[in-house]
Amino acid sequence: MKIYENHNINNSIKIKSICKYYLEISDIKDFDKLNNFILKKKLPVVVLGKGTNIIPPEYYEGIVIKPLFKDVCIDNVKNIVSVGASVNWDSLVNEMIKNNIYGFENLSLIPGSVGAAPIQNIGAYGQEVSNLILKVDCYDYSKGKFISFHNEDCNFLYRNSSLKNKNFVIYSIDFISNHKNEININYESIQKYIKINNIDIKNINLLTVSNIICNIRNSILPNPDEIPNAGSFFKNPIIKKNEISTNYFKLDDLVIWDIDTEYVKVGAARLIQLIKKDLNDVKNIKIYDKHSLVLTTNSKASQEDILKYVNKIQNKVLEVFNIPLEVEPTIITN
Repeated sequence: MKIYENHNINNSIKIKSICKYYLEISDIKDFDKLNNFILKKKLPVVVLGKGTNIIPPEYYEGIVIKPLFKDVCIDNVKNIVSVGASVNWDSLVNEMIKNNIYGFENLSLIPGSVGAAPIQNIGAYGQEVSNLILKVDCYDYSKGKFISFHNEDCNFLYRNSSLKNKNFVIYSIDFISNHKNEININYESIQKYIKINNIDIKNINLLTVSNIICNIRNSILPNPDEIPNAGSFFKNPIIKKNEISTNYFKLDDLVIWDIDTEYVKVGAARLIQLIKKDLNDVKNIKIYDKHSLVLTTNSKASQEDILKYVNKIQNKVLEVFNIPLEVEPTIITN
């Protein structure tokens, strides 16, 4: 285990952020040392993946744990892929495609680490990572013990799981490698892309699906290496349909997916798109032109700047539609 003081917290929205202690851990044998350090310092703790889904403060008076577990082991006998939590998610997707393992291709180009995937149950284009996970191996640094969660223990929901906001360091995840061998191209934007580009469905394979999704994502989402952002900033709210206010807009103006006879999921991007003209410009931060769920910065925004703007968006959406918006990235506080 390596310990650094006053270390930068890497984050894709490019907030200049420093933490009091930064701990790198690459061997499970060092978890006891980690536990002792945390008990001794008695400071708040966060676990850092790739930093693509966090909004940190300028100074974090706490401990940042940086796991460095990068092994990938494919067991074709047991149909299990064991992956270290620090592996880049998109690199894993590409590796699975090369090995003709189905189920990962629709999750192409999602930024972040493998370890973050189950926490927020990442999903896109008709697939969620919860459909692929067998087991999540963790270390509980508050109790000093190892613990494993099988899929049913994780209580996966839309962009959520029971692993969220817990005192865990995820160090390994087991995925199934015998997911049903059929491509998933039913999502509306995939179908639209296929039609516009005259793609023969008979010729579509895993790589084709991945390329389609990469092209779609690149056309609407900014590359955080070029334009600082934290990905989708708000979850699509799930509410009772009869609670949506139609004082200013009709239901037909919204993007709505029926869940059951009472509840619906509402497209948050459309909500923001409809009200953003009423928001005052804010220094250093703005809504991305091509996708209203994404907030971008000029690398000069602070956590305070971002949260003030987020609060304005939430208040306006609530005022106009009577719909509360929940933030998706993790807000790190002291």
